[in-house]
Amino acid sequence: MNARRVIATVAQKGGVGKTFIAKLLHDLLPTHGRRTASWDLDAATGTFAVYDEAIKTFDLNDRSVTTSWLDDCHRDDIDDVIIDVPGGRIDSLLQTFGNNSTEALVATITATGRELVIVNPIGVMIAETVTAQVVLHAFASTAARIVIVKNGRFGAPGDFIIYDGINVDGERRYGATSALAVKLGAESLYLNGLSPGLLAQADAERLRLISAAGPAGAKRLGHLSATRMRVLLNVAATDFLGSSLDLDGAIPKRGAQL
Repeated sequence: MNARRVIATVAQKGGVGKTFIAKLLHDLLPTHGRRTASWDLDAATGTFAVYDEAIKTFDLNDRSVTTSWLDDCHRDDIDDVIIDVPGGRIDSLLQTFGNNSTEALVATITATGRELVIVNPIGVMIAETVTAQVVLHAFASTAARIVIVKNGRFGAPGDFIIYDGINVDGERRYGATSALAVKLGAESLYLNGLSPGLLAQADAERLRLISAAGPAGAKRLGHLSATRMRVLLNVAATDFLGSSLDLDGAIPKRGAQL
């Protein structure tokens, strides 16, 4: 089915690509006809907000504000609300509802007629992997969809042995987080990594990813770099296909494993 969603990028550890995924979704969803509203919930030092002036901000520490990302959840002209939650600040998000409850958060969002999609990127190291168990446990008993994204910036698909597990001399080792994701009906997908050098070029030129793949990128980065960016964005769109992050909004049945 084509869903109206709140897509929340979260991680208990910083530096695993949470904001990068938010940027990808912010850029790619509109190219598939999705009407989006994007929010950086780290209003003080957030890096998502400076990516595009259209991205709004909300300060999780400010209890006096009257407007928030929740307002966009009630808008009929918005398909997807993207919220980038500061690293390790899931509790702060929950406390905005007064009781630190994942159930309250999910119920509030589903009451607006939307699916809540929790996106947790991971790397290949232990510290970048097992922290996802916190998110899995926190939302396990709710109606939220959980997508664990193996961020290809950190390695090839076969490098995520801490997450996926590996057989060593007939013994199965690691893989506890993946097993938990399967048990709880979460989705797992691999997101091909974009070239760090190419990303640095685009960032230095203050270009959004989608702009770097177009005429502005060709002019300021060169046609080769712009072409490479287009290819990489097309690959990312394919990686999202069939998941709860599908750019057309066609989300899968519950418990799908990609």
